[in-house]
Amino acid sequence: MKILFFAILICSSFLFPSSSFASHVELKPCVEIAHCVREEWEVNNIEEPFEQIKTFIEKTPRTEIVEIDGDYLHAEATSKWMKYVDDLEVSFLPDSNILLIRSESRVGESDLGVNRKRVDLLKSKMF
Repeated sequence: MKILFFAILICSSFLFPSSSFASHVELKPCVEIAHCVREEWEVNNIEEPFEQIKTFIEKTPRTEIVEIDGDYLHAEATSKWMKYVDDLEVSFLPDSNILLIRSESRVGESDLGVNRKRVDLLKSKMF
């Protein structure tokens, strides 16, 4: 019985990986362009770009950081009226001085440009 329990536990860890397996190098590509934005920013002229963007996200209304793991950040942004939740991910590649940004709606066919506006606002604060 113990062997069966451990076998199930080990198999489930491969099916449902923990957040510690989060990619710090590459964020998922956008499947539906209508409600997802993914960009790469070169940040050669900015000191501590990951800390700066983290500070901007912390100060953004209705946005909560739910995970920080080294150079990876995952935040949830809730819309004001309909209370839809969007995912915002940031991954910093210190070797190449690149910030990867990804913002995607969880539901719906279109986001009416909300994710594009969110990414553009962060970009305007960074540069």
